Amino acid sequence: MAVTDILKRDPVAAARKTHEAALRGLSNALAKQTAAVAEVEAAERAQTVAATADGDAADGVLENATRRLRDARDLVEAFDRRVIPAAEAAVMQAEAAVADAEKQVQYAAAEAQGKAARAKLAKEYPDIQRRYTELLEMVVGADAAIEAANANPPAEASPLPTVEAPIRDFPAQPERILSDTVQPLWYHQDGSRVRDQSRVKDGKYQHHKPGIMVHNVVTDHCRKIDTRVVVSVPFRAGVSGPRLSATKLPPLKAEAPADLPEKIEYRVPDAGQREGLV
Repeated sequence: MAVTDILKRDPVAAARKTHEAALRGLSNALAKQTAAVAEVEAAERAQTVAATADGDAADGVLENATRRLRDARDLVEAFDRRVIPAAEAAVMQAEAAVADAEKQVQYAAAEAQGKAARAKLAKEYPDIQRRYTELLEMVVGADAAIEAANANPPAEASPLPTVEAPIRDFPAQPERILSDTVQPLWYHQDGSRVRDQSRVKDGKYQHHKPGIMVHNVVTDHCRKIDTRVVVSVPFRAGVSGPRLSATKLPPLKAEAPADLPEKIEYRVPDAGQREGLV
């Protein structure tokens, strides 16, 4: 079947409808099976009552009750042996059909996508390759001219960048000083700077948080020292992007293999061929 026919027909929707119908069929069969089991129980009770009945009609009542029970049991057996298994098999078959339909649609869509991409590639690639080659030749020629000019520049001229560097690369960023100030900061008795300046009260370092008692702690007398505080953005190394000359476009199609010369082989015929030659 053609790809467009598969996609237009939507086999998944049709398969799901069949699956839903199979589920309804199984549900109905199970409901009827439950009713048949209930009928067996009712027939058993009726037979028990008929067996204890007296009178001229007792034998006929018992015979009818026995027939009813037999028919009910036959119906339950039919559901157990044939109807329910057939309904379950139909559901399983419908589920498999849904899975197969989904595979068909996926396969057909991929085939159509591949066909469209293949046609576009065959149509547009030759022109892309031609323009790419022209661009590459221009860039290579300009870089050669820039290299020659940089090798013999005029006085006080800055080196010229290559063609691609300004548009492909991220230049290195030197360290940037955001602020440079002198601030009075607290220092411990041992000379180390107090990391949390807010914990110094009246020149004493608070070893505990407010509301928490701490015993046997030596008082740390702090002192303020004028400190230079520098806030900066660190140096960032540059990043160079790939160059045009390093990206080769493959040809649309590989070069055709060379034709091989004919060869002659002399082989011993097998048994069947020998019999035909006799």
